[in-house]
Amino acid sequence: MKNYFISLTCVVFVITGINAQERNFRVTLDRGRLWHTFYHSQECEPVSDWRRVTYGLDWPGFNAEEVRQSIGGSNSYLVSGGFYLTAKTDSGTVWGWADFARNVNSNNMVAWEGDNFRYLVSKHEKRWKNGENYWLAANPNEAEEIIDSEWGINGAWFLPDDNQAIPATVKRTVRQWSGSRADEDYLIVEYTVTNFLRRDPLNGVYLMFSWALSPNHRGWRLTNPNLTDGARNTIGKWQPDEWLISTYAGDYTSSPGIDETFDPYDFVTYDPVNDRNVITNEFVAPGFVGIKFLEIPADTNGVSKINGFAWSTGAPSQDSGPFENVLGLDDKYDAMADPSLLTRAFTNDSDPQMGDGRLYANFSLGPFNIPRRDSIKIVLAEFVGGVPFEKTRGNQLSVAEIKAAGDSAVQYLSDRVSFNYENNYRVPMPPPAPDFSVTPVTVAGELGNIIRFSNAPELVPDPHQGVADLAGYRIYRSSFLPFGPWEQIAEIPKGDPQFFNSDSQAYGFTDDNVALGFGYYYAVTSFDTGHDAWAINPAVAVPPLESSIFANRSKTSFQTTLSPSQSDISNVQVVPNPFYRSSGFSEPGRERDIQFVFLPQRCTIRILTVRGDLVKTIRHDNPNSGVAVWNQISDFGQYVKSGMYFYVIENDNGDVERGKFAIVN
Repeated sequence: MKNYFISLTCVVFVITGINAQERNFRVTLDRGRLWHTFYHSQECEPVSDWRRVTYGLDWPGFNAEEVRQSIGGSNSYLVSGGFYLTAKTDSGTVWGWADFARNVNSNNMVAWEGDNFRYLVSKHEKRWKNGENYWLAANPNEAEEIIDSEWGINGAWFLPDDNQAIPATVKRTVRQWSGSRADEDYLIVEYTVTNFLRRDPLNGVYLMFSWALSPNHRGWRLTNPNLTDGARNTIGKWQPDEWLISTYAGDYTSSPGIDETFDPYDFVTYDPVNDRNVITNEFVAPGFVGIKFLEIPADTNGVSKINGFAWSTGAPSQDSGPFENVLGLDDKYDAMADPSLLTRAFTNDSDPQMGDGRLYANFSLGPFNIPRRDSIKIVLAEFVGGVPFEKTRGNQLSVAEIKAAGDSAVQYLSDRVSFNYENNYRVPMPPPAPDFSVTPVTVAGELGNIIRFSNAPELVPDPHQGVADLAGYRIYRSSFLPFGPWEQIAEIPKGDPQFFNSDSQAYGFTDDNVALGFGYYYAVTSFDTGHDAWAINPAVAVPPLESSIFANRSKTSFQTTLSPSQSDISNVQVVPNPFYRSSGFSEPGRERDIQFVFLPQRCTIRILTVRGDLVKTIRHDNPNSGVAVWNQISDFGQYVKSGMYFYVIENDNGDVERGKFAIVN
């Protein structure tokens, strides 16, 4: 035992030296369609009764701050994930049990520093912090984005406790190809577990990978607002021959007579033109979550396999995880070897618990004997796929069609991650997308949004083929949310003289199918025509590829506007007038907006009640817009009441224009 403690003292020195770097608790992948956060030693965030705290396989991902009002939550499909670790001592007793899956903050498990923690973090950061490898610009033989994390035993920690820290270090490498439409919906995670600074093998090692699945957060909250977080209608499928599980939002068995498959929800909006409520159905949770193991080391019998698999359900409230009633170290070790011993575990996909509880997927790997200073490596992929957001609204597809599309997406992504791994984390890459800007049409009286971008991507050679292969660009638009629904509004061949200006070496496209005051999100992608043979593997033909819509989209909507008048304010109008229940704008959070149009560049608008009380002062100063927007909130921070209001507009010349408008809420 004396030699053991001397060895561990060396670990403290190594970790303390590394800890001078920036200490991140969470690092997020949020560029493409699939967003995910990694805590320093587990996925997502330490669990607090299944509450959604950060991004967890969000598909499509979006920042809630980009949306002006709540739309029910985020499109998160996962609450937590990672693995538990255990091993045997030389005498055959259980060494300890570590939680790197559900709550690394519990039981003084993991931290950046502190003698009272069993394990210490030494690295958790993006390899390219500023997107240097987007489109494989820096290293064509790696992923576009990589997160490197390392943590290991803290030699300064010791308590007379049965649960000792296991002498091991963990290296986790996360890879994502977020700029390619063909590869943006998955990530690949590589774990390396090392027997660190021991004279003898580390024997009887088991890893239990466990994920808390919740497809999805937004759909569950909208369809079951009175129940706690954590979807209970999750349906799972286990394919042992493929080392693959897939899950989706199914029918919640505790609500008979209602089919919640894919979380259908009716959104009600008011149409002021036709004076009626409009009901739009949306399948809020159309995605299928997949987890697939790509590499498992040989166990003590020389076989690479999943030792055991079981689903388990969490308690409906105050859930403590799969080991909730598995208390002692010996019992924990047995459950790590046989996941059917976990709390509320079941192995049959048709078990009555399926679709009636918060669902965990639990994989047992092992046992392994790790020689001194040697390692084992596990590689797995996580993905979400299915029908895109554009197809989920307005009853375009049936439940059966969404199910078929989801199954097809699971198969495609399962094959895709295998192809990626077999080619050493290399996949064909589309051309880079151009930076773009959106500006209003400046011709007086005309309405339109101009999307401009340079031809710089045409000069960039394909990172594998070595030749520039960009064939053209596509422009997409969403009038609703920053993640869609997207519609393609233009395809521009490379060098098309209708849109390309040879003097400025830039393209310009005018979107004139727009409405005044409405907000639009835009995205510009690049595409190629494919190749007969991939330079990395000539046996593979490369189909035409397109860059990701999500990796090159506007984060905020562009409000369609008119150019300001010179100084004349005699033509100012209020739209809509009267305001009746809704503005008619499609963006969430803009239902109360009232516009003042045909304004000069600078003017002051004062809004008054019929008694002459000042309600709101708006100082308009915008060289690009002759429109000012009022959200019906007064200078006192309160929504105004229904009634008649007067406005007084004064320009820089001292000219004054008066008018009135009505509000009916």
